[in-house]
Amino acid sequence: MKTDGTAIPRILVVDGEDATRQGLKALLTAHGAWVETTANLEDATRRNDHQPFDMVFVDSEASGEADPRALTRLSGGDTPPEIVLLASDGAISSGEAMRYGATDSIGKPLEREHILALTDRCLEARLLKARVERLQGRVQELTSIELVGQSAHLRQLSTRIEQVAHAPDTTILIEGESGTGKELVARSIHEMSSRRDGPFVVVNCAALSESLLEAELFGYEAGAFRGATREGKEGLFSIADGGTLLLDEISEMPTNLQAKLLRVLQERSYRRVGGAKDRPARARVIAASTRNLMQEVQAGRFKEDLFYRLHVITMKVVPLRDRTDDIPLLAHYFLDHFGRQMGKALSGFSEDAMETLSERSWPGNVRELKNAVEHAAIVCAAGLVDECHLPRWDGGAPDGTDVIPRDTVELPEGDRSLRSVEKILVTMVLEETAWNISKAASMLGINRTTLYNKIKLHGLGSRPRATVPDCLTS
Repeated sequence: MKTDGTAIPRILVVDGEDATRQGLKALLTAHGAWVETTANLEDATRRNDHQPFDMVFVDSEASGEADPRALTRLSGGDTPPEIVLLASDGAISSGEAMRYGATDSIGKPLEREHILALTDRCLEARLLKARVERLQGRVQELTSIELVGQSAHLRQLSTRIEQVAHAPDTTILIEGESGTGKELVARSIHEMSSRRDGPFVVVNCAALSESLLEAELFGYEAGAFRGATREGKEGLFSIADGGTLLLDEISEMPTNLQAKLLRVLQERSYRRVGGAKDRPARARVIAASTRNLMQEVQAGRFKEDLFYRLHVITMKVVPLRDRTDDIPLLAHYFLDHFGRQMGKALSGFSEDAMETLSERSWPGNVRELKNAVEHAAIVCAAGLVDECHLPRWDGGAPDGTDVIPRDTVELPEGDRSLRSVEKILVTMVLEETAWNISKAASMLGINRTTLYNKIKLHGLGSRPRATVPDCLTS
């Protein structure tokens, strides 16, 4: 049986005769498939809706209607299984079966070699179809997964991605602040590796309780706990088989579950909740964390053994404020993306707008910059994005270090005019911000244009600026 080399095909046999069900199950199981059986089409449809099968053998009368059109109940959905119709009298042709949603048909009595050859042919066709769809998806999102920028850090990161992509089984740890693009790095590694044709699966370890996260990762057997389904459920290690599993926010994983994950990484196998049988763990594991895991180990919140198991290769994604050279490239990249998406002719950024983007510290990192450019693309009708199209920010550093010190302001003797007070205050703020116009304007509670006018009014110096066009002020 030809598969993608790792994933086990899932096959369902639907037939009212127990002998036929058991015979096909034994034959196909020995051929390397995971096989389930049922006597009626209603139960088959319910099972397939819960977890889709790769292939379904269904008797033409299994639905109780003796009508092959009942197959349409199975052949719908985004990823329908390959359906082979078992025709009791052999009277249904392959062409007729295909009109009702089946891939092919085969007459009874069933012949072993015919069944195996048909199974291989259907699964190979399904695998090829999946690869084509995956390639089409990769072409469509190619630019969206590229790491954009020219900073030294990004060049080093890109080099490291290429290096680890050639080691498809190595565990990787990615650290960085929220919004820096850790998932993007993980996806890039996956897309450049030999696992690219496999699934890329992400789970946020901070979003689920310990019991739910364990069931989500490893799956569970029927009746493993109250509320468990009768068929059980495959976990993400199974779903990511042959591909990559990204464990985001790994630092938030409960300690007990950390120990179980350590065993999986060491033994390359796992057990479903409530199960007694070991299953192979063939997904590559990439972990991501906004926290420094070494510090978490030292604080006793993360298992040291698991840290060193994950710490084979560690990649750090620096915040955007530490690679400001990439801001213009990223901003134009996002603007081009949203312009095409919205059907707008957006040609770039004005000098003031780009200066504002470049001077901001971006506490939300690349994600915040992307949101800001999306806002501008929505507000700007066409042409250049100007400063007035950007979102309003409160301004200032998040730690409050740019608050104006409450020193006493010494006025010139005999001069108590507001103009003198204003000149002193504007001069003070400009000096404190090293003439960062955006930050100074925010601290003073005025816009940049007004600040430029006050600089000219008080003779504090000059700085070239672009003319601010009439545009939205919100």
